[in-house]
Amino acid sequence: MPTPQLDSEPIRPATEADLDRILEIEKLSFEKQWFADEFRSALKELFFVYQERDVLGFLSACCCAFAKRAVIMRIAVHPDHRGRGIATRLIQTTVARLREMNIAEVELHVEIVKTGAIDLYQKLGFRIREVITVSDEEDTSFLEMKLKLDGA
Repeated sequence: MPTPQLDSEPIRPATEADLDRILEIEKLSFEKQWFADEFRSALKELFFVYQERDVLGFLSACCCAFAKRAVIMRIAVHPDHRGRGIATRLIQTTVARLREMNIAEVELHVEIVKTGAIDLYQKLGFRIREVITVSDEEDTSFLEMKLKLDGA
């Protein structure tokens, strides 16, 4: 998998000015949304946006350099622009940056019903580690998926 270059892709670090559009995409993508303050805090971590004329997608991750681990906290693409490889490029850019940071593995949680997302993550090398059931009342289950980063 080639390492994407930030200057050759419409991917760049997120800024405070992107938050309104990120919140709009968040609202269209998730039943339980993050608030602006959560995204504002995430700006201090690894946070990329994909932008053409507008921001079309975003990915937020946090890292623990000591443990050499990272977690993808949020990834979303505007519904009008899904299926164009935007999420793939966001993940590839993030993974490339994590490798530069000497991170050994990255994980994420995905709702078990989001089969398209699960397929994408598996194509990018993520493997299912376990099934997590939040509560029986909500009938919500997630997959914990991990990607080992070679050479980290």
